[in-house]
Amino acid sequence: MRERLSKSRAIVVGLAVFIVFLIIFYGIGNNDSNNETGENQNVAPFIERDILRKITPEIIDKYSLTIDWELQKYIANIVRLYRVNFAAVSVIDSSTGDILALYGKNAEMDLLEADTLALDTYLAASVFKIITALAAIEYGGMTPDTTITFNGKAHTLYKYQLNHKNSRWTRNTTLANAFALSNNIVFGKIGTFYIGERPILLTAMKMGFWQSPLKECDCRPSTLLIPHSEYNIAEMASGFNRYTYISPVHAAQIVTAIVNAGTMVRPRIIKDRVIETRQVIDPKTAMSLQYMMRRTIRNGTVSHAFRGYKSDRILKHLSLGAKSGTIDGRDPDGRRNWFVGYAKNSVPDRGIAIACLIIRDDYYLIEAEGLARKIIRYYFSSHLSAAKGSEK
Repeated sequence: MRERLSKSRAIVVGLAVFIVFLIIFYGIGNNDSNNETGENQNVAPFIERDILRKITPEIIDKYSLTIDWELQKYIANIVRLYRVNFAAVSVIDSSTGDILALYGKNAEMDLLEADTLALDTYLAASVFKIITALAAIEYGGMTPDTTITFNGKAHTLYKYQLNHKNSRWTRNTTLANAFALSNNIVFGKIGTFYIGERPILLTAMKMGFWQSPLKECDCRPSTLLIPHSEYNIAEMASGFNRYTYISPVHAAQIVTAIVNAGTMVRPRIIKDRVIETRQVIDPKTAMSLQYMMRRTIRNGTVSHAFRGYKSDRILKHLSLGAKSGTIDGRDPDGRRNWFVGYAKNSVPDRGIAIACLIIRDDYYLIEAEGLARKIIRYYFSSHLSAAKGSEK
């Protein structure tokens, strides 16, 4: 009986969320789009995925792609240098949505024909905590300083940890600290007891789940399953499950909303196409997420890779934020290692959203956050050099 009620509840929630999805989906771009290129650019041509499997300067010129070839080539060289077997990388201009890099490598495939891997979806792991954090602030009235208790190791998620009683082993932490250190227990409790599944599902839809991020090319939609139990909600909220999938392109798109005061930009891969934007979260919520993502860089899960960035000639001028994610998976076998974040320079006003996924085994030379740091540094060093050259 309890199982039947749980399934009925899930169906009701699913129908409600689906109706909201239809409203959101058909409203995209109708009122908030910014058409910079004229009415004849409203419909972008469709590019077959096979064309993008091997991006070259000739392909970029022929199809007028937004790809920055020097950046694309740099990423390929770094991946090759560090002997990465599987990588999928997307770098997006956070203001225009231009895809500056779309890179992929799979050791089991032709190494020169894997760039469309960044258009596929993979286990999201703790990257999904971005969605849960947004829902907690928007719908649950939480702030980065909200205090939550937990017992046990932060990177585990057992049922008894969700229903614990306070004891001498109970610890307090803030939402910001739990985000920076990727605390599964805290985010599981937020989903189960503080806000429930509806705000999380609604936020996921607002942020583009179940929708293709691209109009001009086939990009698999990010997906998640509607939970059937309290523990399923905790798994979803923390990203500690095998049912939530996201693509590097979509992950980078989500970050544009955080960088742009709540306005999310649709990625585009053809130059001079319409820029589509939509207000998806409150500007104050976006500021809160920026703060939490900066904490991840300073003293969170990726701080080791960004050690000394404040004294780096390039990075010290940038505002940096991130969320990491790690989970084991199959096909291919290995540990999914995510870096999703942003880098922004105020003078000149330029920003990027970046998503790096590396699937690694027990022996590796670089992780996703290390690769992301190198990409960010290269991109801004080249543009700062160009800016200084133009001033002369």
